Formats: sequence, structure tokens, C-alpha cells
Amino acid sequence: MARKARTTIDWSQWDEQLGKITDKQIAEQIGCSVAAVSMRRKKLGVDASGERGARIDWSEYDLLLGTMEDKLLADKMECSVASVVARRNKLGVSSFNKRKSVDWELWDEFIPEMSDTQLAKKIGCAPGSVKVRREKLGLEKYDGDLRKKVDWKKWEPKIGVVADKDLALMIGCTVGAINAHRKKLDIGILTEKEKVQRSTAGAGDIWSQWDHMLGKCPDDVLAEQMGITRSKVGVRRMRLMIANYPLDWDYSAKPCLGGCGKTRKSDSQTCGAEKCEALVPTK
Repeated sequence: MARKARTTIDWSQWDEQLGKITDKQIAEQIGCSVAAVSMRRKKLGVDASGERGARIDWSEYDLLLGTMEDKLLADKMECSVASVVARRNKLGVSSFNKRKSVDWELWDEFIPEMSDTQLAKKIGCAPGSVKVRREKLGLEKYDGDLRKKVDWKKWEPKIGVVADKDLALMIGCTVGAINAHRKKLDIGILTEKEKVQRSTAGAGDIWSQWDHMLGKCPDDVLAEQMGITRSKVGVRRMRLMIANYPLDWDYSAKPCLGGCGKTRKSDSQTCGAEKCEALVPTK
């Protein structure tokens, strides 16, 4: 069987298209094989069209990355969407629909204390945004030990209360460090009541003296007694899953501070029972 004669291609008509559109598209227009187009392109040292953004002068378009949808920018540049996405990711620029305005006054103090990537995760923006802000402030890139020593006494009340990944971002350490310290303290999965108790544990916790009063009188009555807002009492009671006071309350009377649910005489703090006397909060 005779071989089919090879078609001679006048490449002078097609060389300008190489790398701007895919080899397959050019081959279909010429009426030749994809391999023939690929060989010609490689011979001229032209990159294939696609993710590498061949033959694109990005200096004209970098400032537009993230300011519009990738597809619209790709249409404007007459290149593939993959080229735009690859370039945007390389520069750490968020996509148009994910960009957010950052109130840097809240975050500037953290820039010298953690890497661009760490701070970006904490803020919820692109690392490139942190880099731009850092350079604008004239700050050097953070090169400290990311496994820095953690003041665990400060953070222990939040272990088990705040999700490990969120706490790691707050502290600036790894999730593994949180897990290791959790195991050291033998803290497993906590109930809602245990979470509240841990989150408010420590010196100066006013609730340690008032929890026994929750649900023993209306929230607004207890709030007045404590000198705080009614909403704070309600939130605390619900977190501890304590039911609200079920009966009508005589607002001319004051509650027994021993937490028995009874009222007290105007000239005393409790109903008079010894058990209640022992539970009177110290203000």
C-alpha cells in the first residue's frame, strides 16, 4: 500500500498563532496532525498555550488580577482562564469574588510577630495582601521560630472550648502543639457545661460565686443583685442548661442569696437557713 504524500505546510502563515491557541486548534485550521504543530512550535522555542501563560506580557495585566472575574480578564487578554488563575495564584492574589477589605489597624501589630501566611490565615485574606501591607510599612519579613514557646497558662482555659484549628491560629502555633498539650492535660471532648466552666475558670471569675443562684429567681432580679445586665445572666444560664425561674415572682421581695429559691427579709441576705447563709456571695 502506497504511503500518502506528506502535505507541505507554509508555516509563515501560522507561526504567529503558535502558543496563542492550542496545538489542536491550529492543527484543525491547517488540516494537519497535532504532532506536526507541536514539532514546529518546539523548534521555534515557543511554549504551549495553557497554564504557563505562554507569550503573555504580564506587566500589563498583573494589576488587573483579582479586580475582575478570571474569565473576563482572560477574554480581555485573549488567553485561557487557566493562565490567569495560575498567574493569580503565583502572586497570592485572591479571586475577584473572594477579595475582602481588611481593616489593617486591627492587624498591623501582628505583622512583625508572624509569617505572612500565618497572618493571612488568621485574617482570611491572601498572603500577598499581607506582604504588600508589610512592605508598605517598611517591615522585614518575619523569620522567627514558628514553633515558639507558648504561654500555656494563658491559653489552657480555652483548650477544649475553642476548636483546635482556631486556637492554633489565635496562638500562632501548630494544631499538633494544641493536640499534644490537650493530651498532656487529659482533656477530651467536653460537654457544653464543661466548656463554660473551663472558659470562665480562674481568679476573678464572678460566676463561681453566683452560679448557684441561676434559675432560683428571674434573670432580671439576679442581674440587679449582681450589678450586670439581664442578657449576661440569661446567656450564662442557658450555657449551663439551667431552666428559667418557672413561677411568678413578687418583685417587691428580694431573693435569698443562698440559692434556695425563696425570698428574704429586707434586713438580711438569706431566708435565714444555715445552709443558705454559707452560700452568700462575697462581693
